[in-house]
Amino acid sequence: MSGGGLRQLLLQQITGDEQLGGLLASYNNAPAAFYQKAPSDSRPGWGNPKYPRLDFNVDMRHDPERKTEGTLAVNIWCTSECPAVGELDPDRAIEQRFLELVSGAFYTDGNRETVCAEWERSDEFLYEGGDKANNTPPEVYGLTVTFALMAFPEQITTSPDPIQGLNAWTNRHFPHMTAIAHDAMPPIWRPTDENPAIYWRFLGMSSTNRQSYSVNWYTGTFAAHVIAQSVAERNRWTKALIERAQLDGEVILADTSPMFINRIAVRHSADPLRDGQLELTGQYGVLRVEDAQIRLLHPYHSWADGYKPPKLKKEG
Repeated sequence: MSGGGLRQLLLQQITGDEQLGGLLASYNNAPAAFYQKAPSDSRPGWGNPKYPRLDFNVDMRHDPERKTEGTLAVNIWCTSECPAVGELDPDRAIEQRFLELVSGAFYTDGNRETVCAEWERSDEFLYEGGDKANNTPPEVYGLTVTFALMAFPEQITTSPDPIQGLNAWTNRHFPHMTAIAHDAMPPIWRPTDENPAIYWRFLGMSSTNRQSYSVNWYTGTFAAHVIAQSVAERNRWTKALIERAQLDGEVILADTSPMFINRIAVRHSADPLRDGQLELTGQYGVLRVEDAQIRLLHPYHSWADGYKPPKLKKEG
């Protein structure tokens, strides 16, 4: 996903949330949320007061395995004149609602490229001091909230593709799970305990000694990322996947050939977004393409090879 596509989805999500919009100042009759930098305080369009406000920046970078990943940095700006929200300071109240909206959410653009944002850290800052007695501007302070962005690119290659087969197998046995980079997903979506997400990822493959005249056999290793709202339900879905895979013993691929499941390993402590908790090893075959026959440039035919002696007539 490009940074521009994610930027538009984030602005849509922020400005469309009534709770978060009610915590921010107004600019041109919309919540004061901006990409990279807020307009100057002297520009027309600001309501009164001009704080709290937020701005954000998306920094995407290349990753050799996941294609893209990056960082989302959000700055929340407040002044000493901003009222508290219940028992929370205004910046902390905005941070809390922003985390509820963004952390763990999946963003999918029109090219079916999906990115997930995961909270990493929040840091306080003090931008400007003020003194009311000397009629100086009020103190400006706030938070910088940092999210890691993880890409979930499409893994399907050529037929018979084991990732395609694993996604179809998941759809058949676990219809309440959403297969990322396979099923249709809304632009902004968050997995739940009842509707978790799964992402099958190709870790690697190798050829085997098991070869036949018509089939080349390969051993593939795949990771499954199981993502739910709670740890308990995430583990329950992972256990259900393991038991079903062991019961079936194979996954039928798109060309109706089987991929035999050789090994399943589970790591409940693994990061569900980065690493995946389930590792599956399977053996599958690919039909061999017959070699083209070499055309003879100077064919030679021996009449002797086709000679048949004449039949003799019986005498008398």
